[in-house]
Amino acid sequence: MLMTDQQAKDHQQNSALQSSVFLAGSGFVTGSRILPSEEIDRAFGMPIGKLRSRAGIESVAYAIDGETELTLGTQAAREALQSTDCKPEEIDSIVATSETHHVYPSLAAQLHSSIGARESCGAFDVGGACLGLVNALAVAQSMIVSGQARTVAVVTADVHSRTLVPGRVAGEFGGLFGDGASAFLLRTAEPKSGSLGYRLCEFLFGCAGKYSEAVKVEDKPNGNLDVVFDGEALSRAAITRMEKVLSALEKLSAIPRSAVGAFATHQPNPRLLSLLAKVTGVPVETFPPIARTAGNLGSSTCGAALHAALQMFSTCPVAARKPIFLASLGPGLLFGGAWLAAAES
Repeated sequence: MLMTDQQAKDHQQNSALQSSVFLAGSGFVTGSRILPSEEIDRAFGMPIGKLRSRAGIESVAYAIDGETELTLGTQAAREALQSTDCKPEEIDSIVATSETHHVYPSLAAQLHSSIGARESCGAFDVGGACLGLVNALAVAQSMIVSGQARTVAVVTADVHSRTLVPGRVAGEFGGLFGDGASAFLLRTAEPKSGSLGYRLCEFLFGCAGKYSEAVKVEDKPNGNLDVVFDGEALSRAAITRMEKVLSALEKLSAIPRSAVGAFATHQPNPRLLSLLAKVTGVPVETFPPIARTAGNLGSSTCGAALHAALQMFSTCPVAARKPIFLASLGPGLLFGGAWLAAAES
């Protein structure tokens, strides 16, 4: 469907406003205990070597005693603040997301206290599971574009190792997941120093309901988890839908995938990531390999990949920094994506 002249004009104006949101800082941490995948195989009663050979996971990051969604999220947030010399009292809002934090106060409220934000700083939590980061960034961008905030901290944090445990879920599902957190600082103006050199541009979202039965997780009264995990159907759906998201981002941004410097995407496992690279016709090296050494970090996987991409380009001249595509999926099957451009492009 073609846009009218007025719709095209509105789209250009909205794009200009959205592109005034800069990524000023980022941070990423994993659980401190790094376990070889063979130990995960053994704990879940799977054949030794299964995670490595079938999924491509070499090790998994687990939280140690004392590490929680709050402590990991706080550490990542402080890294993001320090990377751009931003003080906690400068933050206008905190937007948090987690697929494992299910207590009150909410994660955003606890982060507000732990990083020392001022009382007038808002605290919001959004859902979406593995799509959570994309959702949170969209909320943060809208707050800045609307004038409600000038500086927003986005934080993801997940600790799967205390929920997806042997005896509660099968290893084919639970063994894939690790623990970690990521954080990003979004601002209305690019900082004079310490800038990551990228603007957050446009988003797209949708929901492919025909795949909604592929994965479900539900708490039972006896404390067990009822997990529906159709690995083959989910794998097919993930590859098909992720390719469509990347194609849609190409059209939205008018940037061919061959010109994209990095793809910060959902990573169910490294094998699927390699297949996605093959299907989309781009080098696998353009996908930061998070899941290979940390496992699937849930809502923090895309954050970890985005942080790695930003760090990769941080030493490049602005003119040499290539666009970044961000894309993920969530149970449902929710999907979404965004694109980032070099600050001066």
